[in-house]
Amino acid sequence: MAGVVLASLSAMNAPFAWAASPPVTQTNYDSVSPGSSDYDYWVEQVKASGRVRYVPDPEGQRGIVQRIEVKSGDTQVYGSGMDAERAEVTQRTGDLGGFVDGQSIVISFGVLLDPSFSSPENNWNIFSQIHAAGGGNRPPFSLSFSGDQPEVLMALEGGGQWQKSGQPDGSVRSRFQLGSLSKGEWHDFVVELQFGCNGDGHVTVWLDGQMSTDADNQRIGYCGDPGMYWKQGVYRAADDADLTLWFSDTYRWADMNDALAHYGWG
Repeated sequence: MAGVVLASLSAMNAPFAWAASPPVTQTNYDSVSPGSSDYDYWVEQVKASGRVRYVPDPEGQRGIVQRIEVKSGDTQVYGSGMDAERAEVTQRTGDLGGFVDGQSIVISFGVLLDPSFSSPENNWNIFSQIHAAGGGNRPPFSLSFSGDQPEVLMALEGGGQWQKSGQPDGSVRSRFQLGSLSKGEWHDFVVELQFGCNGDGHVTVWLDGQMSTDADNQRIGYCGDPGMYWKQGVYRAADDADLTLWFSDTYRWADMNDALAHYGWG
């Protein structure tokens, strides 16, 4: 397994800078009326209307942001079954979808946890992921919360021949600890990922201005997958407590340098 840099990470609200080049795509939540639940950039996967809304930043820092809430009982949402709850948004065929083996992508986003946030200590509380094209396949890339602090866990999955449903034979999973997040503060992620179903994948994650992971020679994605895609929100094991997250604008970049320049990180 490739070397992993584990750092003690603190929240950092760095001023945004101009990137060398504009993003390939980005959301623009400031263009949405406050309180609206309608934004055509995303396709929603939710139990009921109103789970996704566009509201003023509760911290008063980032204008209009995306509020995603999953409620206890939000099961059987887009194949989630009775043991899982889902409230996510996705873009399958635009600039945040259609990813294939060997491709490199850079995506960044910000997330805010409510001060009352709590979570069981497990790694099935996903807040962002890249999904395989089929159903029932574990995500090639995912970020999860674990515990009340909480700890951020990254999981990579790949290898084996893609199939429309069910987990491919011979797939391999790797897990990484990225550090803990404070509640009630914004945290920014920059993810550079190269898919590699045969073990030549690579992922670098920057969190709040620090490189938290740089992993080479990983199996990321399933061979022959016709189009992986980005998702964000909440996908978790069924729980008794409701959970709310806020996301600031999501970006895709041509390269890592542009993303880092946007956040003012060197």
